[in-house]
This record gives sequence, C-alpha cells and structure tokens, in this order.
Amino acid sequence: MQIIERIDRIPAGSLVAGIGFFDGVHAGHRKLIGEIVGMARTRNLSSGVITFRRHPRQVLHTDYCPHLITSFEERMQCLSATGLDYCVVLDFTPELSRMSAEAFISLLSRHYGVSCLFIGYDHRFGHNRAEGFDDYVRYGRELGLDVVPAEGLLSDGKPVSSSVVRALLQQGKVGKAATLLTVPYRFEGIVVEGHRLGCRLGFPTANLRLTDPDKIVPANGVYAVRVELPDGICRNGMLNIGVRPTVKNGRNRSIEVHIFDYSGDLYGCRISVSFVSFLREERQLSGVEELTLQLQKDKEHALSILL
Repeated sequence: MQIIERIDRIPAGSLVAGIGFFDGVHAGHRKLIGEIVGMARTRNLSSGVITFRRHPRQVLHTDYCPHLITSFEERMQCLSATGLDYCVVLDFTPELSRMSAEAFISLLSRHYGVSCLFIGYDHRFGHNRAEGFDDYVRYGRELGLDVVPAEGLLSDGKPVSSSVVRALLQQGKVGKAATLLTVPYRFEGIVVEGHRLGCRLGFPTANLRLTDPDKIVPANGVYAVRVELPDGICRNGMLNIGVRPTVKNGRNRSIEVHIFDYSGDLYGCRISVSFVSFLREERQLSGVEELTLQLQKDKEHALSILL
C-alpha cells in the first residue's frame, strides 16, 4: 500500500475509495474495504481510502482528549494488510472543516484521482451537515464521479463502529472487542520503576507507561494477556490495571504486567501487550497473604485460557 500525502500523486479517474478515520480498522471497516477492492478490480482501477492523520475532533476542539484504538502508525499497518493500493492521508484543518461537501468531493476528484467514492448511509461530511447521501450523489454526478452506498456490518443487531469497540474496551470486554476488531486489542509501553511489591510476593511485574497517551486503557481489572518482548518473542502473562487498593496506592492508576516464566531485566524497554480475556475486577483484599493467594489463582485462570 502506498501512502499519499500530497496532491496530484494519483492518476486522474483511477481510484475507487472510501473515506473515514478508520480507528481500529475493525470488521466493519474491513467489509467496506473489501467492497472497495472488489469494485476496483471489476473496473480495472486502483483501490484506496481517504483518512486523516489526527482525529477531526482534536482539531476542532483543542481540549478534546481522544481515546483511540490504534495510533496513526498502527492504522497504517492495519490498512496496509487489507490489500489496498493507496491510503490518502489528509491533514484535517479548520479550513478543511469549513469546506462544503461539494467542494470536498471536487477536491478528491480533481487532486486524488477518485472516480468512485463509497459512503456510509449515515456518513456526513462538509460544513453543512443537513446535506446527505442524495446530495453527495448529485455533486459526484456533476463531476463525473460515482458515489456508491456502503453497506454497514451488524453485530447483535447493531452497526459495528469504532465507538462501539471503544465502549467495550472501557467496560473491560476485551474478548468481544477482539471479535469486532478481528485481532486482540493491544498497546505498547515503556517499562518503568515500580514499588517492587510483586517481587516480594513472588509475582514480579513490569510497570508500564504507555508510549501513546491517546490510546485507550481498558477498564480496571485483571486480564490474561500476551506480551511481546523486545526480542520479538511472545510470552503469556496477566496484567492488572487499577489503583491497587490492597496496598493503598491512593488514586494513582497503574498498569503492571506479570510475565509467566520470565526473569529478565526490562527496565527502559518497550514491550507490547495484547488483551486476550478479562479475569476479574480489581478489589481490596485483607492483606498481602490473601493477595498472594489471589494472584496464584489469577495465574492459574489465565493459563487455562492462554494455553
């Protein structure tokens, strides 16, 4: 997949495309991309998507704190694996937000080679949100561009969307989120100094500081996870997100992962964590003895899922 960030880099009239932020590149996105690729092959054209480097709400509302499923780099990797020929990356600016839908479609046609544009039935763009699909079809026809309705994907009777996946992660439902994403949710972190209580309990943990602060942190609790180490080897483990009430950690939310059968020094290293299953909610125990027993149960539970 070729990433295009400048105008006039795609031959005129040669691209079948869809538009969106594509956070997570979930099953609904993949269905749309499949339709784009199929149409492009039928018409002997190239396939692509139009997306934005930053979430539009970050530009329009400077106090907006995004909770993203994928970083920009992860989005590009996921999109690249779908078989698309091109990904057009636009910088969403206040000027772009004030552009009419007609002017935006004209921009895609004249400068990015779009001859066929897939649009979701409920998708809106341009400063006039009262306009809808029929208006987009009319604007496209005037430019010699086909505007085609994209069929959504339903799960449990509801459309699959990035907002649905985000809500599932924030509820700790990582298994259901993985089904919609088609892969487990993951984030990367740098291993930082912790309290070393885990070592004393026989469950040493790597305390993580996320490399991308905009990424979603799932709900507090204990999870079965897979950890990719700096050498590329994946190991099983369990991860706790929360305030560690048993040891009175206050309101400080921490992320710490215990990697099974591993004793290396990871301080300062970057590791990746993939969420496989939610094990239990975080809760206050009577003391370190009960905590140690619970951690052993958590490990056995995690291994029954991961092995």
